[in-house]
Amino acid sequence: MTRWVSRNPIRGKLHRWLQASGSLSARLAATGERFTVQVLNQGRQSLTVDEAQALGTGARAGYAREVLLRVDGVPLVFARSVTRHVDSVGAWRSLRGLGSRPLADVLFNRAGMVRSPLTFARLAQTSRLQRHVQACWQAATGQHKVCAAFPARRSVFVWHGAALLVMEVFVADAINWSRQPKKTG
Repeated sequence: MTRWVSRNPIRGKLHRWLQASGSLSARLAATGERFTVQVLNQGRQSLTVDEAQALGTGARAGYAREVLLRVDGVPLVFARSVTRHVDSVGAWRSLRGLGSRPLADVLFNRAGMVRSPLTFARLAQTSRLQRHVQACWQAATGQHKVCAAFPARRSVFVWHGAALLVMEVFVADAINWSRQPKKTG
């Protein structure tokens, strides 16, 4: 099982990206000309024990959405969002109809949305989670990514009493993270 901690263990260029509050999609979009969301998998799936614990449930029937976040065609982040299956037809039913729109369109535009503090991890190369991320990445991009430990962050959003776990794994090469959002205004 991946160990999630409250203090960001990552240093260097990526530290600011992992630490940033607000919408990662908006932050990424501000670094280039074109931001896109590539849907990899979406639908009913079993929750892992770790996901069920993070959602505060014993339920194992879940609904997941896995995507790659791209800027100017370059894949940067693998994201996985999960909720209890029953909540995917209730409070989180909008998750089902997002298509290639970013989840941020839902998360950061609703009054009353509550977000837990970010937690951080380095996904061990031997972990089931990192192997899953690598397999999804390779299937979507044709690129085989090898890394001792992918940096990741996650938090739980609660809407009308229903929890949604959002995990973002920073897979792209570190050089990409020197890009900073353009100043606006």
